[in-house]
Amino acid sequence: MNTTLRLNNFIFSLFFLLVGTSSFAQLVAHAGVDKVVCPGSSALIGGSPAATGGLAPYTYSWSPPNFLSSTSIANPSCALGSYATYTLTVTDDTGAVATDQVIMSLNYISNVNAGNDTAICVNSYALLGADLNVSGVGVSYSWSPTTYLNSNTLPRPTSTPLTSITYTLTASPTGCPVFTDVVTVNIIPTPAINAGPDVTIQEGEIAVLNASGGFYYAWSPQNTLTYPFTAHPDAEPINTTVYYLYGTDSTNTCFNIDSMTVVVIPNAEVVFYNTFSPNNDGNNDTWYIGNIYKYPNNTLEIYNRNGKLVYKKKGYDNTWDGKAFDEELPAATYYYVIDLGDGKGVRHGTVTLIN
Repeated sequence: MNTTLRLNNFIFSLFFLLVGTSSFAQLVAHAGVDKVVCPGSSALIGGSPAATGGLAPYTYSWSPPNFLSSTSIANPSCALGSYATYTLTVTDDTGAVATDQVIMSLNYISNVNAGNDTAICVNSYALLGADLNVSGVGVSYSWSPTTYLNSNTLPRPTSTPLTSITYTLTASPTGCPVFTDVVTVNIIPTPAINAGPDVTIQEGEIAVLNASGGFYYAWSPQNTLTYPFTAHPDAEPINTTVYYLYGTDSTNTCFNIDSMTVVVIPNAEVVFYNTFSPNNDGNNDTWYIGNIYKYPNNTLEIYNRNGKLVYKKKGYDNTWDGKAFDEELPAATYYYVIDLGDGKGVRHGTVTLIN
């Protein structure tokens, strides 16, 4: 027994001398220090060494694999494309496992740019630069040319150009190469909005206005207009009225304003219009009699060609929509008889209904 015990002690001592005390140290992974990388460049990750303790040899595993030259070596190259956190997993020869993490970030210059090309109206302004162009991040900004700029060193200056212009941004970061980018500000021509010439009418008549030079229109005041958002609205003013026209270009971005006057000559006579089209298109849907509002005691009767009464109203107010007691009438010529209630007898004539 003594011989066996001495042999075991000798073997244990020999193993201890060969392996050393390091075999009993805890396995530690070293992913390296956090780094900031310039756009377009790369850096090694992992400590030096990437593992200590445990029992060599070691195996290495990095995750995620994004932007890495290898996931199974101690110090792979990282060609970073965006912010990333990498985890290093080290396994020693005994199967022990240790992990560590390293954070890799792109220099802030990767967030900087001159902004998107834009188009603005004359006498407007454009804000240059990207949303992430900010001060206090180790980046200095320089814009050229300086023409029309409120500042050439702000991260996001404003430009009020008179003509289209292209700007170059030079951004100088700390520790990385200078970055340049360009942006163009285009000027949209002001539309040549024209409200047309002044018009003179008798009270009770309709004036058709004529806009040109734009794509979208809006006339005002609208209370005496029919179809005020078209190029050719009907104007029915009872007094001389100045109409203002707001018009835009085809993109509905830039606008211009013009005006014209409808001069109204006072007139007490009713004005009969001989056609209307009650098709619910918002255009000439009822029969219009100019100045009828001046004769509130009027009585109107409408007859078909066979002499049958198809419509009657006391106090007619331009509301006949081509129906006979709620039934739609066919397209045809009809006969009207109207007593204005002024003691001067009746008037008669024809009106044509067009579907």
